[in-house]
Amino acid sequence: MNQVFVNISRCGPLRKVFRGLRLHRIYNKWLNLFPRTKILPGSGVVYRSRRTESVSLALEILEGGNCYDPNLLPANYSTFADLGCNVGYFACWLAHHAKGARISGIMVDANPAVISEARWHVQENKWSDVHVVQGLVGNPSQKGESDFYVYEADTCSMAQLGEMQAQDREKFQKISVPNFSFAEAWSQKMHNQRCHVLKIDIEGSELMFLQVEVEFLKLVDTIFVEWHKYRVSFAELDSFLNSQGFRMKKIIEDMGLNGTAFYIRA
Repeated sequence: MNQVFVNISRCGPLRKVFRGLRLHRIYNKWLNLFPRTKILPGSGVVYRSRRTESVSLALEILEGGNCYDPNLLPANYSTFADLGCNVGYFACWLAHHAKGARISGIMVDANPAVISEARWHVQENKWSDVHVVQGLVGNPSQKGESDFYVYEADTCSMAQLGEMQAQDREKFQKISVPNFSFAEAWSQKMHNQRCHVLKIDIEGSELMFLQVEVEFLKLVDTIFVEWHKYRVSFAELDSFLNSQGFRMKKIIEDMGLNGTAFYIRA
């Protein structure tokens, strides 16, 4: 049964029909009982999918998709920060391409529904120095709590609803999540080591995070960042990162509503 739905996930038109008919809800129930579990050949990294959108993410990140380019990774990397970690596949991807080196870092997501899966990947792969934190980054106050909107599909949750998302407001559940300073978390858990790889995918809050966390940025060597055009333009993002000593090396994807770029310290 899993393979049938994987084939559907690989085809855009079929995927739309699949969700339109609400068949993803049936598949979610199936995956909850029988998770799709895989081992990446060569590295032995274990990952699993327990929701329909996680299957699609696995295909994009771990199973031949072009979401990230391993040729861009710095040599001998080991430390990372994953903002908008979802279920933890970026860490799995990093560990797979680390050539046997142990990874260490911090994974963050404000959506509590995905945190347990991210922690499962950490525990299953025995990443003893990888920390999973539930909370919201990029809020200027960095204290207290903020509203967060959880989408029915775990991949589209966000801190603020724009006009486009407001049209589907009934598909979002508003919750309260703790704010926190990522620089403080990095200092406490990683003792201000260099961050070899920073990945940002926080659904429109990417520029705000960068502006708030300029002190942490001083420790960063490379960045994978997804920008969301309904909140920030590439020109705005590029200008700010240039001002912080980074230069764009490659635009990995540039689609209708978002794109992904890779930056290195100049």
